[in-house]
Amino acid sequence: MADTPDLSGVPFRLRKPVFRYHQYQGDTNDCGPTSLAIAANAVWGEEELEGEAVAEEMNRLGLAWRAFPYLMVSRIPKWATFPWGIVHYLRKRGIRARWRPFGTVERLRKNLLDDQLTIVMIGEPFLWEDGRYQGWAHAKVVFGHITGHGFLFVDPAVRRPENPNRIEHHGLSWQREGAFLRQWGNLLRVYVEVG
Repeated sequence: MADTPDLSGVPFRLRKPVFRYHQYQGDTNDCGPTSLAIAANAVWGEEELEGEAVAEEMNRLGLAWRAFPYLMVSRIPKWATFPWGIVHYLRKRGIRARWRPFGTVERLRKNLLDDQLTIVMIGEPFLWEDGRYQGWAHAKVVFGHITGHGFLFVDPAVRRPENPNRIEHHGLSWQREGAFLRQWGNLLRVYVEVG
C-alpha cells in the first residue's frame, strides 16, 4: 500500500500529511467532529481523537459557557456542528483555533502555503426537491488547490477504496473550483483555522 499519493501536480498544498489522519464519518452527520479530529490529530502528529467519540462528547455537552451569562450552542446533537463549537472544542484541548465568515480563495491559498490547517463549511442549505427539504451542509479539511481546476480535501465523507493508486485511498477528494465556491458561498464562506 502506498503511504503517500502522488501530489506533484498540486502547486498549493499542505506540507503536513493530514491525509494520514483521515477518518470516515460513516452514515452520520458527524463531518464537523470528524474534521475536527482529523485536524487535531494532524496538529499533534498522532491519533488521539476519534471523530465518533468527539461527536458523542459534543452531543452530550451541546452547550458551552463562553463568558457569563453568555451561553453558546456548539452542536445540535446528531445533526449539526457549528464552527464556534469546533473552535471551542479545540481550544479546550490546547489547540489554537478561530472561525471566520467571508473567506477568500486567497486566504485558503495563503493558509496552504503557510501549512495552516483550514476546515471549510460548504452546502446547499436551501435545497428543496418535490416539496421536501433536502438541504445539507458539510465540513472538510482543505489540503490543496490547483488554480482554475479545483480544491483537494481530506474529506470525512470519503470511504477509502482498496486501490492505492486512487487519491480517495488516502482519504482525499477533489471538488471543482466553481462548485466549491458556490457551495462555500451558500454558507457565507465560513472557515476554521486550526493550529
